[in-house]
Amino acid sequence: MSSPPDPAVLYLDVAACGSLATALRAEAEACLGAVPVTSPGFAPLLHATVASTLPDREPLQISAWSHERRWSIRGTEPFQSMALIDGTTDDLAEAARAARAWHDGAALDDIRRAAPFVHLTGRFEVPDHDPARLTESEWQSMRQEAGELEYAWQETYQALSGCG
Repeated sequence: MSSPPDPAVLYLDVAACGSLATALRAEAEACLGAVPVTSPGFAPLLHATVASTLPDREPLQISAWSHERRWSIRGTEPFQSMALIDGTTDDLAEAARAARAWHDGAALDDIRRAAPFVHLTGRFEVPDHDPARLTESEWQSMRQEAGELEYAWQETYQALSGCG
């Protein structure tokens, strides 16, 4: 198996900016405005985060793929670090639009409208960590996941999750 290409080669524009955070800002300055975007010191070309104004959201993670030019996002809740949204795109400006909506505290459906590549996991935010609502959120996620599976697995998964 071959090793991944050097990120500085695969992401020449990101390397020229010095970090994914700076490249995101350069790509979509009008979109991000004063939104704080940071990259870690250990892999600044491959990762960036955007905090949310909502306390019940962890910072949105934006990551560059290592074998091809694409970006992934993942937005989680802080109680169990379960994903509320995720997605992949080859358009850095589209990732910036998702980041802005996440930062601003937009509803999950509104984030999807702002950036159509965003996948809603089916989980919903439970700011008070109510156990019954957390369980409901997790079951809703499982039902959505079952609906997205290939037909052969869908029936089995639905039967296991009580969604049949």
